[in-house]
Amino acid sequence: MLPANANGHMSNNGNPAENNNGGNADRPVLRNWRNKPTVLLIDESENHRVLGMAYLTAYGAETTSVTDGRAALELTFSGARFKLILIDMHMRYMSGAQCVNHLRTMGVKSLMLGMTIFCREREEHAFLEAGGNGFIPKPLSPDNFLQVLEALDNNQG
Repeated sequence: MLPANANGHMSNNGNPAENNNGGNADRPVLRNWRNKPTVLLIDESENHRVLGMAYLTAYGAETTSVTDGRAALELTFSGARFKLILIDMHMRYMSGAQCVNHLRTMGVKSLMLGMTIFCREREEHAFLEAGGNGFIPKPLSPDNFLQVLEALDNNQG
């Protein structure tokens, strides 16, 4: 598991040797980004956070994860900035739509995608109305996030 800092957030600098690969520093970064992607992963499930962090960092993304929307708001309020925010649609203390609404109210311009295994149409509508940009299947895998990272990199070149 990735180390957690004092606030319980897991983070690394995008170095694949620091992800959950047994410390194999020879593992290649599979993409050379013009602009290193910075990602915030918001998910209550530790398994989904660890898996998502491992995948994202293996592809060279600087990734931070938190357990819920409140922690994401605190992190953002402290000045952290991300190009991509992946938000679990079903969290205990606030929904994905509520989290997006608060982040947008704070002036966050990041691409925000809701992560879900299943979502009702009204939840999707609420997420988009709050300022969300779309959805990505859960659990994360390179098949469903790599195109997003590439698009972000191409739009910032």
